[in-house]
Amino acid sequence: MTYVGQQPSTTFDSGIQDRFTGLTTSYVTLTHDISAETDILVVWNNIVQDSGTYSVGGTGNKTLTLGGTLSSGDVVTVYYTNKVMQSVNPTAGSVNTTQLADLGISTAKIQTDAVSQAKIADEAIDEARMQISNAPTNGYMLTAQSGNTGGLTWAEAGGGVWELLQSIDASSTATVDFTYDFPTDYNNYVIYFNDLGLASNGYLAFRAQVGGNSGVRDGGNDYGGARYGRRTNGDNASTDLGTGDGNYSMVNINNGQGVFSGDWNAQGYLWIMNPNDDHYKYFQYNANYGTSGNNINNISGGGVMYQNGNLSRVQFMNEDGHNMSGKFRLYGLKNA
Repeated sequence: MTYVGQQPSTTFDSGIQDRFTGLTTSYVTLTHDISAETDILVVWNNIVQDSGTYSVGGTGNKTLTLGGTLSSGDVVTVYYTNKVMQSVNPTAGSVNTTQLADLGISTAKIQTDAVSQAKIADEAIDEARMQISNAPTNGYMLTAQSGNTGGLTWAEAGGGVWELLQSIDASSTATVDFTYDFPTDYNNYVIYFNDLGLASNGYLAFRAQVGGNSGVRDGGNDYGGARYGRRTNGDNASTDLGTGDGNYSMVNINNGQGVFSGDWNAQGYLWIMNPNDDHYKYFQYNANYGTSGNNINNISGGGVMYQNGNLSRVQFMNEDGHNMSGKFRLYGLKNA
C-alpha cells in the first residue's frame, strides 16, 4: 500500500478505555493524555455521567476528578472519544521549500550564528541593518568603538586629510581669484594649477589680501620673495635661476620669459602656510614651465605679504595683464 506523504505510525487504532474499581478516592488517573472533558465518556456503575459533573487537570489532563467519592465496589469506565494522538516527525530531508509557508520561519527558529557569509547576497546589507551607535552624517566615516553599541560609530575624519574646497576652471581671464574665507578648520592650504597657459608669454604671479578687505594688496612694498631653480634643454648646460624677485607689488612665480602656449604650459602649486595668525603671510611655491629654446624650467620659491591678520583672498595674475586659462584647485589640510 502506498501513502501520500508520511506513512502513519499505526494502521488501526481500536477503541480504548480505562476501567477502575476498588478505589475509595474522588478521582482516577487516566492512562492517556486528553485535551478536555469532552474527549472522554465517563460511566460510573453503568450510569453515563454528564460532562459537567467531572473535570480533568494535571499533566496531560490525566487527573479525572469525579462528582463524588468512590466506594471500593464501584466500577468506573472511561471511554476515549478523542485521544491526543502521537505526532509523527518528518524523515530527514523530506521537507523542502514547497512545504514551508512564505514568511513562515520566525527569528526564534533560526539558530544563533547559523547564517554564514555565503548565505548573504552581495550588496544585501545596508546601513539600516547594521548596529551602529549613532545616526549617520554625510562625510563621516565608520569607526571601531568597542565601548559603544554594536562596536561601531560614525565619526568625523581625523586630522591629516586633504579636502577639496574650491575649483576654478579659468578660460581667457586676466585674474583667477580665490575668495574662500580660509577658516581655522584647516592648518594649511594648497592651490594646484594645471595646464596653465597665457595669451602671451610672461610672468605668472600672485597677490593676496587680509581681513576681508576688497581687492588685493598691490603696493610697491607689499611683497617680498626669494626663488631658486634650474633651466636646461638636456645638453648638460643648465642655467641657474636663483634670482630674487624684482617686482614687490606681487610675487612672481616664474623667472625669465616663460612659454605658456603651443606644446608648453605651466604646472605647479602655491602653498599657503599661515593663513590665520597675527604675523606676515607666508607662501611657498613650485612650478614647471618652458622657455624658448626648448628649455624646461623648475623653480621653487618663497614669498611674503607684509600684512598680518586672517587671509581672505588669493589672486593669480600675469605681470603684463595677459589673459590666462587653466585649472586651479584649492585644498585644505584638516586640523587634527
